[in-house]
Amino acid sequence: MTTQRYRKVFLTFLLTLVWTAKLLACNCEGEGTVSMGIRYSDVVFSGQVISRTLTKNYDNLGVTVIGDTSKISFKWREFPTAVVKIKVEKMYKGQLVSDTLTILTPPNGANCGYYFQVGQKYIVYATIFDQMLMTHKLKRRTFDNRTFWTHQCTRTNRWNSTEEKEILKVKK
Repeated sequence: MTTQRYRKVFLTFLLTLVWTAKLLACNCEGEGTVSMGIRYSDVVFSGQVISRTLTKNYDNLGVTVIGDTSKISFKWREFPTAVVKIKVEKMYKGQLVSDTLTILTPPNGANCGYYFQVGQKYIVYATIFDQMLMTHKLKRRTFDNRTFWTHQCTRTNRWNSTEEKEILKVKK
């Protein structure tokens, strides 16, 4: 095989790899403005992460599945979810019913999960519905007022004073 042919094969392989990675990676249409983030979230708060674990058991998390699971071809319950406990420091939207809230998110970035680090402080934009479930036939919803969902496509991010000032400005 000639050097030219090796280059073509390598380039084809590389392009296929990049295309596949993009296909499997999280793809957001943009996080929008602070005003939109607040409007489309059920809660917005800042706080420090005290724990992060993975689970496949939603039954003790205050999560209810809505929809007919008998017609789902893949085993959606086998996909883990990251369970993040956050000690709330400031509530910007929603009612504080506990000083610690539970945030559920896909376990990794390819599934649009937000990777929280224990000990770090974040501003979290979250909803009562899981917006990232891989089927439109099912919905996961929380009912306990202490458990919410977030993902990379929200404005959830490490705490910073600029974001907090913008939130406070919008809330006036």
